[in-house]
Parts: sequence; structure tokens; C-alpha cells
Amino acid sequence: MIEDTWEKMGADPMAKGYSFRKIGMPNPDMNTISECRVLCEQNLCGVYGLTWGCPPGVGSGEECLAAVASFSKAALITRKYEKIDTGDKELLERLGIEHREVCRRFGNALRREGFRVLPLADGGCRYCRECTYPGSPCRFPDQRVPSISGFGIFMDKYMKSQNIDFSFEKNSATLYGLILYDEPRFGK
Repeated sequence: MIEDTWEKMGADPMAKGYSFRKIGMPNPDMNTISECRVLCEQNLCGVYGLTWGCPPGVGSGEECLAAVASFSKAALITRKYEKIDTGDKELLERLGIEHREVCRRFGNALRREGFRVLPLADGGCRYCRECTYPGSPCRFPDQRVPSISGFGIFMDKYMKSQNIDFSFEKNSATLYGLILYDEPRFGK
């Protein structure tokens, strides 16, 4: 079960302070893909058009919707940072990189247990120092942690649909990772 794998993640020092819970599947559509991609094009994160983990490299809207629809379950990984300067872009960038790494490690742990997974997180993948996009294929597709927004998922609306509080607070930040998965099919 996915909970067992998360429990094992507790031994990973990077997972300290994180919480995990199973939630319902997101249901993006072409409208939310379009809306998210308009926001992505504003390039506030600075990686639009530069990685395989963000639009347009992450795939067409149709490809992303098909990828989401190919999974049957979802889990949420969060960490709240309190008493931080939310205006400190370097700090937020570092926390985001660490967060994507926790999502990546959890995805890898699940794969080792036989799960099929798609880890998603805020911002671009940033696994490689220099992404091969667009000139060459991704060198590490199993390590890629694409942008949640690139898949047309508005976290505020999605969290509300799951009865999970989602708000921006002064001097704190909550980072969200979404793991789409199918459990192993042993004996087949």
C-alpha cells in the first residue's frame, strides 16, 4: 500500500516535516489546461519553454489530459514553512527544489514497489543543471517532476474540491506535490 511506502520515506531526512494523504483524482479539462498555460506563458517562475517539465515541453494539452486520465489514484505531499520571508525569491527557489526532490524520491520509492506513478509539483522539473529541451530528448524521464499547472490543475480549486484548506498566509508558504499512481498488479 502507498501508506507503507510513505512510512518508509520517514527514514529520508529530506522528508522530515512533510505530510501525506490520499485524495481524490484531479479532473482537468481543456479549459483548465488553456487557463493554466496562459498563466505559464507569463513565465513568473522563469522556466517556461526551457524544460521538459513545463509547457510546452511537458506535452500538448491533450497529451497531459490523457496522462492524468491514465491514473486511478492520487496522493498529496505537503510541507508548510512558517515564519519565512515569502519575498525572498532565493529561499523560495531552494525550498521548491527540495520539495521537487522529495516528490521525486517518493515517486522512485513507489516505482521500486511496483507502482506506476506520475509525480507533479510546483514549478519546473530542475532535475538537471541544464535541461536538454528542446534540442534533445529528456535524459532522465523517470526523474522528471513536471509542473502541476502544466497539466491544467489549479491547486486552489483542486484542494477546495477535496475539502483541504488552501490559502496564502503572510510569512508562511505551503508547498504541494501531487503523486498520481496506480497500485502494483501482482500476479499478472
